[in-house]
Amino acid sequence: MPVKTARDFLERSFFLFLKLLNFKVEAIFTILSKIKSPSDLKNFSTKELSELASEIRKKIIEVVGKNGGHLASNLGVVELTIALHRVFNGKDDAIVWDVSHQCYTHKLLTGRYDKFDTLKQHGGLSGFTKMSESPYDYFDNGHSSTSISSSLGLLTARSLTGNSDGKVIAVIGDGALTGGLAFEGLCHAGQLQKNLIVVLNDNQMSIGKNNGSFSRYLSRLTMSTHYQKIRHAIDMFAEKTPLVNKFLPQFISKFKRGLKGLLLANNLFVELGYEYVGPLNGHNIHELELVFNRVKKLRKPVVVHVVTKKGKGYSPAENDPQTFHGIGPFCITDGKVEKFDVVSFTECFSQSMMKLAEKNKNVVAITAAMAKGTGLDTFARHYPERFFDVGIAEEHAVTFAGGLAKGGLIPVVCIYSTFIQRAIDQIIHDVSLPDFHVIFVLDRSGAVPNDGETHQGIFDISLIRAIPNVTILAPASSVELDMMLNAAVDMKGPVVIRYPKLTTPNEIAPYKIPLEQSKGILIKAEDYAPAESTKFDDDVKEKTLVITTGSMMSEVIVACRAKLLKNECTDIYNLRFIKPIDEKHLVSVCKDYSKIIIVEDGIKTGGVGEYIEKVLIKEKIFNVKVLAFPEKYISQGSRKEVLTDAGLSRGDIENA
Repeated sequence: MPVKTARDFLERSFFLFLKLLNFKVEAIFTILSKIKSPSDLKNFSTKELSELASEIRKKIIEVVGKNGGHLASNLGVVELTIALHRVFNGKDDAIVWDVSHQCYTHKLLTGRYDKFDTLKQHGGLSGFTKMSESPYDYFDNGHSSTSISSSLGLLTARSLTGNSDGKVIAVIGDGALTGGLAFEGLCHAGQLQKNLIVVLNDNQMSIGKNNGSFSRYLSRLTMSTHYQKIRHAIDMFAEKTPLVNKFLPQFISKFKRGLKGLLLANNLFVELGYEYVGPLNGHNIHELELVFNRVKKLRKPVVVHVVTKKGKGYSPAENDPQTFHGIGPFCITDGKVEKFDVVSFTECFSQSMMKLAEKNKNVVAITAAMAKGTGLDTFARHYPERFFDVGIAEEHAVTFAGGLAKGGLIPVVCIYSTFIQRAIDQIIHDVSLPDFHVIFVLDRSGAVPNDGETHQGIFDISLIRAIPNVTILAPASSVELDMMLNAAVDMKGPVVIRYPKLTTPNEIAPYKIPLEQSKGILIKAEDYAPAESTKFDDDVKEKTLVITTGSMMSEVIVACRAKLLKNECTDIYNLRFIKPIDEKHLVSVCKDYSKIIIVEDGIKTGGVGEYIEKVLIKEKIFNVKVLAFPEKYISQGSRKEVLTDAGLSRGDIENA
């Protein structure tokens, strides 16, 4: 970096002095730390921009290595983000990120460097764009394929209200274009012909390779100011000339498409009414800026196709972008994630699916771009002809499963709880209404650490309980999960199995009790108490029963053990079935207790807790308290912090 002022000279001299003394001086006087807003980027030299990109990657790797997060996708868009913020004016131009998990560079360039170490931490920066964090974040966006529709709506509102002449740029990629919503937005924007800019970040996850230098040259040529002026003049001439105006515009349009068809493969975006630019080198800031400066003068929608490399600059992420897409804390020097001698619910599901597939050739598996995250990658390797990854298309996954079921197969659809929300209509219309036998496995149900409001799995119980014909199961352990998956194969109609992002708890004897339709299991104090606790008095008058969904069992058991230490006799009823529930059996269990506490890892409104409370009150059992997620969005944090914010911590259960 050139020395421009006496202050710069002193800073660099002090930096070198400390370095000679072997002091750790990382990120003391960096370019990045001095950026308070995107306007600070405007006068940077080519060398400074290169140094800035390097520093950004170093900072992202450092923080994600410590906190976890989306690494590969963020390393791939560093130069693209720099170019966008240098060309467009952040005060007037809106950059809308999709899925927004690649917004880390954007955060660093928009005044959040000082807080970046708090990324994904409780009370810290979100891992996604968040309106409350910065005026540069236009939407709270954690799900994919929404950017084009949101951007078109924002652009249309601006043109109708006259509030801003600024541009709106939708940055979409990382497979998000496989979502149907993205195509709906593309079609509408092409119809409206608003001057929307869609930046397609192609990181080899969605769109294949394109023709090389000639394609780039022709795209730049058609974006030139002279080309656009000539084309606009011809259009105006055609509109004002009698008779000619009826056929000339169509002729020009067809001639242009025909020319492109001869020189290039015809393009979906062109057919939808867009100008198309690309593919461009997404790591060449100068090339990107050149095109963006031309594109922003257009009066119609345009797609800028940018090719980037996921994990760029960090070899472990470049070599294995899938693992480093979303990752927990890892060792930066070698990229290794610490392994623990514990098994997660996801891993248990993966193992159970393998055993099930071996026994039953009609079992097939479906996921929506989450083969590794859901544990179905092992199934995919062993049974590729029975595995279907539909891309980020949850609606299609569900309806496709309905068709498979109609044809005599047993589809297992594994999708994160937060993403199944997108396919509720399909569950109702295409699976429940015809009563097809489809098994839905909802990973990441309940409290989800670190990812924040958009990823909490707290709505599935309320949303799905209202749907007819559906059976909902919630395992408390690996034994129960295996038992439920096998039982689901023999059930009728749609079946939902939900479990958390959590390691499985230690097995206790009651978990091995065979599954009985619509009934849970009673876990007495002696079943879960520590080995040193040997005295349990069944004649105690004041006895408490905690009714819970399976994934809250870890917190419930710890809380109940604490109650035992205070001589409060507490038993646990593990629901197993969230729907249907054998009401007579439930009431027969509850009538022996003076106090009932219901603990549910879903939103209270419309949840199973409210339902059970009404059943018990109807039977004159009044001392009932429901602990569930409140009707609000819960921010990021560890599981413990998320549950504490929701009033569902071990302490909350103990003191209820």
